[in-house]
Amino acid sequence: MESVIGILLLVSYIVFAIYAARGGNLILGFFVMAVLWSGLGALAGVTTWKNVNVDFFQGGPANWGGTAIIIIFGSWFGRIMVDTNIAGTIIRKAVELGGDKPGFTCMLVSLVVGIIFTTSYGAGAVVSIGVIAFPILLSLGISKSLAISSFMMAVGSGMYINMGMFSQVKAIIGGFTNDAGWRYFSFIAMGVQLVLCFLMVFIYSRKTESVHGWAAPQGFTDGGDRNVTWPALITPVIPVIVAVAFNWQYIPSILLAVIWGLAFTGNLKSWTRLGTLVQKTFNDGVADLGLVFGFVLILQMFIRSTSTCAQLLAPILQPVLPENVGLLFIVFGVLCVLALFRGPLTLWGSGVATVALLEASGLYVANVIFPLFYIPSTSITASICPTQSWNSWAVGYVKIGVKDYLKVVLPFAWLTCVALSIIAYLIFA
Repeated sequence: MESVIGILLLVSYIVFAIYAARGGNLILGFFVMAVLWSGLGALAGVTTWKNVNVDFFQGGPANWGGTAIIIIFGSWFGRIMVDTNIAGTIIRKAVELGGDKPGFTCMLVSLVVGIIFTTSYGAGAVVSIGVIAFPILLSLGISKSLAISSFMMAVGSGMYINMGMFSQVKAIIGGFTNDAGWRYFSFIAMGVQLVLCFLMVFIYSRKTESVHGWAAPQGFTDGGDRNVTWPALITPVIPVIVAVAFNWQYIPSILLAVIWGLAFTGNLKSWTRLGTLVQKTFNDGVADLGLVFGFVLILQMFIRSTSTCAQLLAPILQPVLPENVGLLFIVFGVLCVLALFRGPLTLWGSGVATVALLEASGLYVANVIFPLFYIPSTSITASICPTQSWNSWAVGYVKIGVKDYLKVVLPFAWLTCVALSIIAYLIFA
């Protein structure tokens, strides 16, 4: 009986992976999977109705509250960066520093975007900063494919350090304890992705003619053209600095950066103006996360249901999965393209079920599974996948075909995953 149910679990995983890759609704998909795996676990006698009622469908979403708060503060901080014109000023300064060299300017914009998203989070922040960066890059003569590729890879590079992203993954893959090692790896990972982004820009911008200055297209607006003062420009790196240097927690770090940014943009001079700005940015930041929260809250139900099914899957998986961890990292790096289109190697798709399978095998510890999935979920899904909300928006905004976009960016995202898989093996395994 247990073997039969284990096979049914595997069959349902394959069906779900196909469903996700074909663009199925993931909120509904994960809910059905949670119900199905809970039911199969109950039939096999490895779970009870009390587990399903209390631990899975109630405890899963309810216990995710701490992670949700971290994500909200990251999204709010992103809106603060945009509405105070700090982000716009940073990008304009990068363009001025780049002078009449479009390729170099594109690299500088990528660098500052990556830095911004070490702390900012959410589709709203990506879109708000994208509408500043894209018209500038395009007016410099940068091609549409290179503009979107460099911008999105830069956004993804910051996600290795970003606590909003880290907290979500940690809520999916339990038992990860190597936070100090991860901090070391995250800075390396960001650097590797940015270097390959720069290499892409260098290769594809060689034929771009030099320009003098830039002119935004008619109708372009970035929320104001008044540059903020120089002290305000360090706002996005304050949370990272105080976290690393003084071991501050994420929310106090964000609050310090917000106060600093508001002070040096003149928004503390009027209590009424300050209140309006804080309310607006908080409202916008939370609104940006509606679909993210819906997805992850339902996902927590499925994650809880998978934990009890591990003993049903282990006898089936152990004989076929490699015990050599180095081989596993290589396989994940080479096959990282399977993180595209919500495939089996991304945590933002059917990869959550793949995590359940690897955990159920009992062959790998969390310190191995965590980087295995974080890398393709970030460098592929978050950075370039057209089904990711902010990437989908960018493709539509610059009016480029998905095929033309992926033709430019995919080789460099793939190289990023391969390189980081090797580095992660050396650090974690």
